[in-house]
Parts: sequence; structure tokens; C-alpha cells
Amino acid sequence: MNCLFCSIQEISNPSNPEDEIIDESENFYAKAALGHFTFGYTLIISKEHFPSFAYLPAQLFFELEAFKDNVLDKLHNICQHPISIMEHGAMNRCQRGGSCIDHAHLHLMPLAADLYPVLSKRFSFGELRSISDLRRFKDAQIPYLYYQREGFQSHGVELSQDVASQLLRRIACQVLGQPELWDWRDTPLRDVIQRFTSEYKRLAFTAPKASVTSVAEIQEKKVGRATMRQLRTG
Repeated sequence: MNCLFCSIQEISNPSNPEDEIIDESENFYAKAALGHFTFGYTLIISKEHFPSFAYLPAQLFFELEAFKDNVLDKLHNICQHPISIMEHGAMNRCQRGGSCIDHAHLHLMPLAADLYPVLSKRFSFGELRSISDLRRFKDAQIPYLYYQREGFQSHGVELSQDVASQLLRRIACQVLGQPELWDWRDTPLRDVIQRFTSEYKRLAFTAPKASVTSVAEIQEKKVGRATMRQLRTG
């Protein structure tokens, strides 16, 4: 299988900054996003090949949440904006849900604006109890979009029709007032990536398995997020 996100794990001395692994746990790794239109834009990627996180085995979601929180904590030290967490949920190479690469990856995008008001005008999102609820899309074999504004409720929506490639990037760039930057192929912005990866690595490279967060810490964060949801909807 010719998969970029699988092959990155085999590169010992990457020539491009976007191919450098900047953090990892036992089953996931993080790297800077190519087309780095907002500073700190990071991808969390499964080490094993899954079309999307809907295919992730149930026992790995705890590690995913812990690793995501670990990366978010570091991003908060170098990014000034709240972070939106998103996925184009592919089912297979034909049903990609707007994804360019059908290998599970979350977009961690520092943005001043919450994209949910824009997205919810176009799609009928439903609330998810947690990211593990994405597995229901695999059961239905329907591609999806996943969106969570940090500190708020997770949302997902089935895509009954094809959507544009890199749709979430397109919308984010429109909201930022920089619509010309949406395509990572045309505007890779490697100079910004180089600066970001250097700053992230100064926070210390996390060794495999070292980023596991305790149950108590995760529960504390969940309580904080519930309070934020009340403020959002109250």
C-alpha cells in the first residue's frame, strides 16, 4: 500500500519539515500540517493504517484522547488561539468525505473563530458523547465530518453526498479572510512549518508511551469542558 502517512514513520532524516514526527505515543504520532496557514496547525495520525478514526479499535480511544490532550497542552504554550479539532471521515478510497489521504488523521487547528456556526448552517450535525462515537459511522459505512471546538461538545454528521476536497481547510481559510491559502499543494508554507516544529521540539520530544494521561486528569478536563458547554449554550 502506497500511503504517505504510513511511509513517514519509516523516514529517519526527512528532507521536508512536514514529514518530521514531532511527538508520539505507542499508537499515534503528531506532525505539522502542510499548508500551515495558521501557526501550530498539527495533525494527529494513527500509526496503523485505518481509513479514518471511525475504524479505530475501541481500546485505543483512551490513548488517543490522552495523546491529543498532551499535544494540546504543548500547543497552548506556543499558540495564542483556542484549537478546533476536525476530521474528514473516509470509509475507503472512493468514499473519502473530503479527505485527501485515506489514513486516519485529526486536524488540530488554532483559530480565533469557532467554525461551528458556519458548519452548522450547511450540515445537520449531531452531538457525540466522545470521539469514540465515530465508530457508528463505520457501522453505517457512510463518510462523515467531525468537529470539536476545544472545551465544547463534539459533533459529527453523515455525508450523504460528496463534499469538496479539503472542505474544512477551505472554510477555515474563508473565515480567516485568506481563501487563497486553503490548498496545501499550492501554498505549503514550509518556512512557517520549520519555525513551528523548532518551537514545538523545544518543549521536549515526548518518548513513546510517555504521554499517557491519568484517568483523574482526563476526568478533570471533562468536568472543565462540561462547564464550558454550559456557558456556550446557557
